[in-house]
This record gives sequence, C-alpha cells and structure tokens, in this order.
Amino acid sequence: MQLSWNQLKNGNRNWLILILFIVSTSIVWAVVQQIWWVLGIPVVLLVILSSLLFTEKTLLFFGAFAPLAVNFENLGGGLGMSLPTEPVYIFLFGLLLFHAFKERRVNFSYLKHPVVATVTAYLAWLWLSSIFSSMPTVSFKFTLARTWYISLFFYWGLFIFNREDRVKFFLNWFTIFTMIMVCYTLFMHAKDGFSRGSSYGVSWPFFPDHGMYAAAIAYVVFILVVYTFYVRQMDFHITFAPFFFITLLILLFAIVVSFTRATWLSLLVSMGVWILTRFKVKFSVILIVLVSVLAVGIIKQDEILYSLEANKQGSSDELEGHVKSVSNITTDPSNLERINRWKCAGRMVSERPVFGFGPGTFVFQYAPFQKSSELTLISTHAGDLGDAHSEYFSAMSESGFAGMLLWLGIVLTTISTAFKIIYTSNSLKIKLYTYAVFLGLIAYHSHGVLNNYTQYDKLAVPMWAFTAILVVLDYKNQNLITADEKGT
Repeated sequence: MQLSWNQLKNGNRNWLILILFIVSTSIVWAVVQQIWWVLGIPVVLLVILSSLLFTEKTLLFFGAFAPLAVNFENLGGGLGMSLPTEPVYIFLFGLLLFHAFKERRVNFSYLKHPVVATVTAYLAWLWLSSIFSSMPTVSFKFTLARTWYISLFFYWGLFIFNREDRVKFFLNWFTIFTMIMVCYTLFMHAKDGFSRGSSYGVSWPFFPDHGMYAAAIAYVVFILVVYTFYVRQMDFHITFAPFFFITLLILLFAIVVSFTRATWLSLLVSMGVWILTRFKVKFSVILIVLVSVLAVGIIKQDEILYSLEANKQGSSDELEGHVKSVSNITTDPSNLERINRWKCAGRMVSERPVFGFGPGTFVFQYAPFQKSSELTLISTHAGDLGDAHSEYFSAMSESGFAGMLLWLGIVLTTISTAFKIIYTSNSLKIKLYTYAVFLGLIAYHSHGVLNNYTQYDKLAVPMWAFTAILVVLDYKNQNLITADEKGT
C-alpha cells in the first residue's frame, strides 16, 4: 500500500527533484531572510514524501508522536487541531482511501474476529446515531474524526502489525516520545515542588489536564515492565535492563505526582488482572463475578451510599489523604461533579434511549438536565469543564443504550481475546507482547469508568493501535496452534 523507492525514482524522478529543490531552497531562504515560517514548507513536503515512500512507518511514527503533539484550541473559524499529528492523519486517511479504491483489495477474513466485528458495528452505529443527532454538524465532525482514528490505527493496523518489527517500532517510539514529554513535564513541575495545585495544568501544552496526562503514561508502564524483566526475550541487550527499570520508575513517579486518582486505581486494576491471569482464572468466571457485584451494588445502593457519605476526606496535597478522598461523595467537588454528570447522562438517555443526543454532543446538551440540588462548586452551564467523565456514560447519552453496549462489547471482546492468547499460546514472545499492550488497555478501560478521553488523538491512537495488535497476535497464535496440531 505504498510506493517503492524504485517506482518513485524511475517513474517520477522529475517531481522528486522538484521537491528536493523546493526543500533546499526554502531552508536557505528561511535562514538568509530569517523568515522562519518558511521552514514549514520543506517540513510539509518531507512528510508528504515520507508518506508516499514509507506509508506504514510514517503512520506509526506520527502515531507514536501523539504524546508530544501540541493542541491548538482555535486555529481560526473555531477549528481546533493537534499539530503536527492530525494533519498527517488526515492526509494518510485520504491516502488509505485512494489505495482502497484503486486496488479494490480488502481482506474480509478479519471481520470474523469478535473484536473487529464489534468495532465495525460500533462505528456503523456512530454514523447512524449522527443522522438522528440533536446537533448533526457536531456529530458528523466527531464521528468523522473517530472514523479516521479507527481506520488508520485499527483497521490498517491489522495489516501493518502483521510484522513484529512494526509492532516493536511503534511501541519503542511511543515509549520514547512519552518519556520525552514526561521529562519536560516533571522539570516544569519541579519548579513548584511537585505540588498538587500545579499538577492540574503543568502538562500544558501537551495535555490540557493532569487526568489525560496520567492516563497516557499508563499505556507505557507495562511496556516497560515487560522490557525490564524480559529484556533478552524482547531482543534487547541485557545492558538495557537498568535503563528500562529507571525509566519505569520515572514514569511511576510522574503518575504519583500527577495526583490523578483514576490512574492510580487503573494501575491497581491492571495489576489485579495480571494476578488473575497468573492463576489462570477464566475470563467467563471473572465476568460472572463482575456482573454479580454490579447486581448487588444496584440492589444495595442505598446502604453503599450511606457508608460512602461517612468519608469527609477531601482532595489533599498529602498522598494518603488524596487516596482516601477517592470514595468521598459528600464534600469532594470533583467526585460530586462526576456524579452530577453521570446523573445528567442517565436523564438524557431516558429522553432519547435509542440514538441518544448524537456523538460529541454531551457537553452542549447536558446543562438543562442538571438539578439545582446536585450542582457543585465547579458545575457549569457552559459545557467548558469536561465531558461526561465516563466513556460508558458518554456513549450511553450520545448514542443510546446500543452505543453503550457496543462500547462495552469492544472492551469485553478485547479482554476475552487477551485471556485466550495468554492461556493458549506456547510462544513466550506472543505472551509478552500481549501483556505489554493488554495491561495498558486494561488501565485505560478501567480509567474510562471515571473519565473519557478517546476523542483526543493522544489517547485514541494508542487505544486503537494496541487493540489492533491484540487481534493480530490472536491470529498469529491461532496459526501457530494449527501448525502444531498438523505437525503432530
């Protein structure tokens, strides 16, 4: 799906020379005249050239670069964009469509996989619910953005990640760019003594808030755990082990001083899931237990709420106090506002249970569904302080009950696939790659109970890429099992 160097050199030498001439001339002109914006011309041309020559690696490189992208809220006309990544994604998305129409070759075998089938149904439902949206323009923009993330990093990822070197290329660069972003943020945070107050905005301009920042770091934690303790099995020299371990400690420290309670909890959930896999607990058993706990929670919700109301610990600069504040639903403004948004989502879906209010519309539509008795110190009617604070409630209010069930279906089929790989694979390498991406996904999906960030490329790209890697690993594992059976 990309041009080879020989094709470009032999068939298009003239325009290649022209591009190189423009690049070199622009650089010289910018330096001599000190008109620095002119340097953008060769950068754009080089990105286009690399996209044509090395389409897959360009996609993976800019996907991995997402943590370092800078978000601009308004570039003019109300248009917001992450630079330099989103323009590249849009260009590659167009390139992908061009190749699809030109070659007319689509491998439908992957559609049989439960994860792929669920993602496809979810994407189709987004487009359908956009038609019936309360704000069609907002919904179609939102759905189009999500479509190119899913198309590039999930559907196209199913083919790119067929090669192990591409998986490793993406994970390595994603780790490197995340580490660069974290080091810069820690340096800025250190100036304020790593205080909780400064943690909320210190990750700017890379992340608008500390929650998104910590959630992005969590994706990398388990990659480094695997790299550290299985350094040789992952084809690194043993001397890299201390470097990986130190990097892991730095990332964990960054998560701690981010004061993001949801991410702390999500890492604990991931560790719990790892323990369950070590004891080979079946996913079906875990699912039954989770459903049972949820049922008991609904039945005894009054008693549970009464117990939680006894906790008056608010957010604190002290880590112990900040941890205790997680269950404070009486006085902690953040927790109370989160519950306020969830209740609004429930009222919204009651009014529009089938298609919801439309993808991307929660922030514009939830205000009338607030009750004065449930407003908090940080409540707003402007829709400018966060979304539904839950991937699941957001999907429910914006795409109806079907939208929520399909999102939940993506999460459950992904987890089920990972458990199957871990329990059936005889390949240590496949198991290690599975753990590296699966536990990162567990961290995000459990974090998604309390926050929703998949509308941002920084969180969407790794989520869809990691999910694609899992599907590919599942197919590789099945092929190995089949080959072993034929060999015996």
